[in-house]
Amino acid sequence: MFLPNSESYDELLDVLTLLYRINKHSLRLPCVTAPETEKIVHKNMRMGIGMTGYLQATEEQRGWLAPAYDQLRSFDAYYSDLKGWPQSIKLTTTKPSGTLSLLPGVTPGVHPGYAQYMIRRIRISADHPLVEVCRSHGYHVEYQRKFDGTDDYNTVVVEFPFSYPEGTVLAKDVSAIDQLEFVKRMNTEWSDNSVSCTVYIKPDELDGIKAYLAEHYKDNFKSLSFLLHQGHGFDQAPLEEISKERYDELVANTRPIVNTELTTYLEMGDDECVSGACPVR
Repeated sequence: MFLPNSESYDELLDVLTLLYRINKHSLRLPCVTAPETEKIVHKNMRMGIGMTGYLQATEEQRGWLAPAYDQLRSFDAYYSDLKGWPQSIKLTTTKPSGTLSLLPGVTPGVHPGYAQYMIRRIRISADHPLVEVCRSHGYHVEYQRKFDGTDDYNTVVVEFPFSYPEGTVLAKDVSAIDQLEFVKRMNTEWSDNSVSCTVYIKPDELDGIKAYLAEHYKDNFKSLSFLLHQGHGFDQAPLEEISKERYDELVANTRPIVNTELTTYLEMGDDECVSGACPVR
């Protein structure tokens, strides 16, 4: 659910109800190869309707979440009774939501925007046809560098200029404690399942973070990770803040990729998932 794209509270409820019904009916599907799994799924009916773009939304939109959650709980009681199914033990979540947030252009999950203007780096197999498409549209392409500084000729890094709308909450403008307060609010007002979040920190905030977590962690958080916003030392980092002038220059020298003529065939052998983890395609 893309919160900043919701134009009214009623629209939010309409979309949440549709998402709920999709999830609820999906959970009733048979799982013939794993009867024990089916038994647990059909008993718990656990789902996770995700909320993303939280810190790109207005305060009015954020204020919709608590009553929307109550409405969703009431609808679950009504709909479960109507269908003769168990009520869901969990309904909502807030995940990092990387790709799903990029598609509608909103901030991921409960994270602030990394910066107003930035370079976003994507890694692609060096022999993938999309590499030449990116080059032909003016996007910078280079080999991935290993930790020892040598090039990895199997993988390339493509750089894309990226920006958030004016008014988006940015990491440099909020303290680590502010970010933790946003996470706590999401845990309180919306998310049944764990709120997954990486908190951007500055070195001088560490003592304050320790004191805050000592007081608040037990009753308000399930899991957290922390990352230096600047000075982390990662080469070819996924995100790099740039000036508006640099952003405008990059945009002027690139063309959006609106469609391609590529056809990709996915072939999977019988032994590709034997380790328990299937390859990402």
